[in-house]
Amino acid sequence: MIDLGKKSHITRLYTAMDSSRDALRPPRKYREEMIQQFVGSRYSSNGPMHEVLVNLMNMTAEAYTLGLASNNPRVRVTTTSREQWPFAFKWTHTLNNLIEEIHFAETLQQVVLDAFFTMGVAKVFQADWETVQLDDDIWADPGRPYMAHISFDDYGLDMSVKDVRRCKFMWDEYRVSWDAVRNDPDFDKSVLKQMHPTSKHDRGETTSNDISSGDINDDDEYEPMVDLMDVWLPELKKVGVFPRHVETKPLKLVDAGPEGGPYKLLTFLDVPDNVLPSAPGQNLQGLHLLYNGLARKQARQAKRQKTNPVFRPSGAPDAERLKTHNDGEWVQVGDPTSVNVITQGGVDPSNVAFSIGVLEIFDRQAGNLSAMAGLGPQANTLGQEEIIQAAVSRKEAKMQQRVQVFTSEAVSCLGHLMWADEFMNIPLSVPTRPGSPITRDVSWTAELREGDAWQYAFRVEPYSTNYEPREVKLRKLEHAMDRLLQLYPVIQANGGTIDVKQMTRDYAELLSIPELENWIMYATPAMLEQQRQSQSGQDDQGMAPETTRTYVRKNVATGGTPSNRNAVMEQAWLGGGQNTPQQAATISR
Repeated sequence: MIDLGKKSHITRLYTAMDSSRDALRPPRKYREEMIQQFVGSRYSSNGPMHEVLVNLMNMTAEAYTLGLASNNPRVRVTTTSREQWPFAFKWTHTLNNLIEEIHFAETLQQVVLDAFFTMGVAKVFQADWETVQLDDDIWADPGRPYMAHISFDDYGLDMSVKDVRRCKFMWDEYRVSWDAVRNDPDFDKSVLKQMHPTSKHDRGETTSNDISSGDINDDDEYEPMVDLMDVWLPELKKVGVFPRHVETKPLKLVDAGPEGGPYKLLTFLDVPDNVLPSAPGQNLQGLHLLYNGLARKQARQAKRQKTNPVFRPSGAPDAERLKTHNDGEWVQVGDPTSVNVITQGGVDPSNVAFSIGVLEIFDRQAGNLSAMAGLGPQANTLGQEEIIQAAVSRKEAKMQQRVQVFTSEAVSCLGHLMWADEFMNIPLSVPTRPGSPITRDVSWTAELREGDAWQYAFRVEPYSTNYEPREVKLRKLEHAMDRLLQLYPVIQANGGTIDVKQMTRDYAELLSIPELENWIMYATPAMLEQQRQSQSGQDDQGMAPETTRTYVRKNVATGGTPSNRNAVMEQAWLGGGQNTPQQAATISR
């Protein structure tokens, strides 16, 4: 076990971290190149070397991020002890409230976006917060549980192991004010005497941040800064704050928090016997570059294309008459063959057909990007469309499962930090039921904790972070309405009823048509009684024993599926750019 009091152990730790930092240089460089393609040609002067005409990387990353991390997770705290259910209920609401306060969804989106390129990293810790009064004249900042995104350029891990769970150290680097560091009462004064302000040039390599900030310089910092590292040591279950460029003992040691440490990693594809994962962006970068190279070549060919009228010397009078007449006018010529039009250059049809094929391969490699991004119908019929969407869901299932596990681990850490915080106070009340003006107090205070933390489990509702369009919510609501109507006799037999007015209100809200509530007039009790009496004198007439229903099925042109359009475009270009009637019909099917 490492002993931070021994100089030799400190030296070995710094040496091991330097070795891992060297091993991380190539992945960081490739990530920087991918981000340059992601931002495109007009983001900054430090963007990609060549113009990006069709930003496939940006489109794919946006679809992944939107599909996997659009909302805050919905968390439920559970326990097997019936006596602790009321406290678990309070913990559920205060934890969900904390998740909203720290903007968990925004951090999750950054982590998912980073996982598209390499690896997503988040750090769960006790962050600075408002000060509280501990005694008559003592104020302190106990902090508050927080989750922050850590850039892959600032993160490091033990590269000598094959499994991330066997890492002997992890760390993240950051720059802070030198005045804040040297005046921090918690830092070891003997270590501070060995430190001094540091320069950005000390890091010796470029990072992705340089794409927008420009060349490395210290002129953009208005005060002296210093580089620090938070190093997690699983053997000690501690996090040490070390100076980045001075080999010495830590400035201070703090508890690492819940089991598993403060760093939470999101990866989409593991590599056997390697601690670093593979990422979707790494497998798509080559096709993105190939397609844009072809697009730039076709653009140059199109710009070089020119059309020139030509004539024989003997046809000069005819050429002059043709030159002065407008379109559609009759022109008298002596010899039509003495005048001609020559077209030079233009886009190579085989090049266009190849680029269409590359685009389709990219779409498949990305997991049917057109369907994921909702860019139009993928099949000719509704049944086939639903099958394709289900297949896309299966392709996304692994990524969704990874995001689910990552979110559960991060939320569990936040919950345990809440439990360990003896000064946390969250005043909160929730409606007794949705839409009710009556509220219930679910405030969090340390004195209300019941039992032990290990008696509670944190459950993240599946797919609660995924993007769900309004149309999907409407379909769910309509499906629920149908089921409730089918079950209404059972509901009524048990003394229940359906609040049609609230149902209409929710439906109008989802449709963004508040006027819908005004379309329905609800009868008063007196009107209902009068209606009941008027019906009592009439013969009971039920539904006819036989009914007739007519189902009408229409074939509607959708503009063609992407595969049909691509196939027809390839054939058209290879055939000289003209569509046959059969090809035109295929596009519209």
